[in-house]
Amino acid sequence: MKTVSLWIAGALILPMLMVGAAFADEDDTPWYKNATVTIDAVGVVQGTPGMTRKDDAYKIDGFTESTLVFDLRLTVPTSKSGKAYIQLSGAKGEGIDERILNFSLFNAAVISEDFRVKKIWYEHSFGNKVRLRGGKIDLTTDFDTNAVANDEYDQFLSDGFVNNLTLESPDGYGNFGAMLWISPNDLWDIGFGVTEATQFDYDREYVFQNPFTILEIGVKPKIADKQGNYRLYGWRNGKDHVRFSSLLSSDAKLDDANYGFGISADQEVSNDVTLFARYGHQRGSVSEVEHSWSAGVDISGRFLGREEDTLGFAYGQAVLGKDYKLFDDAFDNEHRLELYYKIKSGKYLNFTPNLQWVKNPAGDKGNNNVWAFGIRTYLNLF
Repeated sequence: MKTVSLWIAGALILPMLMVGAAFADEDDTPWYKNATVTIDAVGVVQGTPGMTRKDDAYKIDGFTESTLVFDLRLTVPTSKSGKAYIQLSGAKGEGIDERILNFSLFNAAVISEDFRVKKIWYEHSFGNKVRLRGGKIDLTTDFDTNAVANDEYDQFLSDGFVNNLTLESPDGYGNFGAMLWISPNDLWDIGFGVTEATQFDYDREYVFQNPFTILEIGVKPKIADKQGNYRLYGWRNGKDHVRFSSLLSSDAKLDDANYGFGISADQEVSNDVTLFARYGHQRGSVSEVEHSWSAGVDISGRFLGREEDTLGFAYGQAVLGKDYKLFDDAFDNEHRLELYYKIKSGKYLNFTPNLQWVKNPAGDKGNNNVWAFGIRTYLNLF
């Protein structure tokens, strides 16, 4: 499987520069006059009254944490059908997830604090039917997407509602790989992606030893003239995993791969209301969370006379696997709820009060419920 994935990745990545050169336009316009620059700045302040165990074994006092994330994005058209992209990202602050363990995360916007090249890729389109991208990419920008639950900067903040918890995406914030999307018509499309499963290390002797692969089919029907999007995908993460059952014996197995499937759907039901749902499954023998599901609603602020505002509500569960529960009968499913109201303030700025509630954080039913209150500020320029 590793050899096959390596050949597929090579077959997609190597032609990228050749394709870009072959289709380049003979245009004397300086590149910077065609370039698009976008700046994102996201600040999040979250506080919680703390977390206690029902047996009073320990207590985390109430606290407040802040985070700031900055993105600089540059898109440069290389031809009528091709473009190059680079994203630089950095952050300050670790958020409340650093102090309260949980599966779903309270703040999905948090990244490592160093400034880095998060993505750099080239993409070429062949008409409107085929799209090919290669470089340092993030597969979750195109796979397991959702119209109203996929953007931690502008929609739900908890990672449990941004992507499927049982989709074991590659480590890091963008790995080398490629994706291919084919859209025969407006009703459906199919995509394939492959990247390194572990965070890229320039000192490693080999790449794509542990590939991550994903295949998705999407259907986009209109029901009563309201847009719907329904996606089904399967994936495989080739990096080494520990089989939980083997930890109870002297013959520990450390080289198992993980794989699973997922569904992501969103459906407009009126001009102001969109419903969404996700479901996912992965191997419970190597994963704490075997199943996950979430559902919610996105409502326009038109009912308050503010049609550019958004009210969002979601609920979901992280369902633990039987093998993981063998270690301790105190383990149980994690429940999560999130409510937010996004206030549009001018063209470039949003303020979003946010409320989250978690039952059994990190799957430990000995923990009391946790409430987290916060506000997110999102500045998007150009």
